[in-house]
Amino acid sequence: MSENLSEHSNQIISLNEAYIEQAETLVNNLWPKGEDVFIGLDCLPNGRLNPINFSNGFESAMTIKELAASFLSNELPWFEQKMAKAQNTKFTTDFSLGEKNGLWKRIRPNDYEAKLNWNEAFCLKNKSGLTKIWHPNWRILGHNQCFSTQSAIVRFINEYQVYKQSFYMPLPAPNMLTAWKMYYRLVFSCSTEEKKPELIGGLWISRRGYKVYPGRGSVIGLISPLPSFAS
Repeated sequence: MSENLSEHSNQIISLNEAYIEQAETLVNNLWPKGEDVFIGLDCLPNGRLNPINFSNGFESAMTIKELAASFLSNELPWFEQKMAKAQNTKFTTDFSLGEKNGLWKRIRPNDYEAKLNWNEAFCLKNKSGLTKIWHPNWRILGHNQCFSTQSAIVRFINEYQVYKQSFYMPLPAPNMLTAWKMYYRLVFSCSTEEKKPELIGGLWISRRGYKVYPGRGSVIGLISPLPSFAS
């Protein structure tokens, strides 16, 4: 879903320096060298980075520009230059590269019984982004909070090419009721003129429930590119 369908917040949060360094290292491994791209790295920083996805970050870069225009006037020409070079890049998520870097593991109909532990929380997703969440305490957390049953998980495995990753509890959203959860999308400019990815900022994306994604019904705000040393 498009981020343009989300509501925007003026709440700006900052990121611990350690998370920035971890994200930069991972993005450098995910970057198709020789191409000018924006990479959006989704994560749930809580003691460690906890990365969950990476994707073309061009639309997110445009959203950052829109939300930050009032205090980025001196940087706008730089933004425009970066975006002009990256706008036609055909960047897609390489699932094999995500697997190589430990973001997820392939699950097949003939091996899921050995690879799934129903006593722990996990996510399954296919290449189109459809996601199922299993949590052993789903009845306590709420059956209507975007969790799937065991039978739904098994059907999903049999119907699609799927990948498993750990389920990290979403973070509390800023200045919202406890029902609202969020994750971070850190956006890096990966330019052939630079030797390493450069963090241009990020977005926090929030929604009711435990399955959080941008689009209608969500709220998006800015993450400052300037690090904070607070935990």
